[in-house]
Amino acid sequence: MNPKEFFIEHNEKNIRMLYKAFLILIEDLHKDHQINFQKLRASFPHEFGSIIDQADYFDEKKLKYLRKKILDMGNEVIRMNDSELANFTISFKF
Repeated sequence: MNPKEFFIEHNEKNIRMLYKAFLILIEDLHKDHQINFQKLRASFPHEFGSIIDQADYFDEKKLKYLRKKILDMGNEVIRMNDSELANFTISFKF
């Protein structure tokens, strides 16, 4: 593997690790949101359920949207880096 390919491979790996961490973060936030809204529903009388449902914005649809945005942005960064690295010569010092 030449130095440029080595650098690109490791750079892409680090970018993927970053956006996987973002995915884990939004999944954790979604889980916390669900737990807190369950507590909210349990603490209010049943007739307030529709109001609580209106306030519950972080549903599965929103989670999927955010996941897609994170993946799209991460992939776009990888594409931009690959394109920009075409202008460089990379070598190793031994």
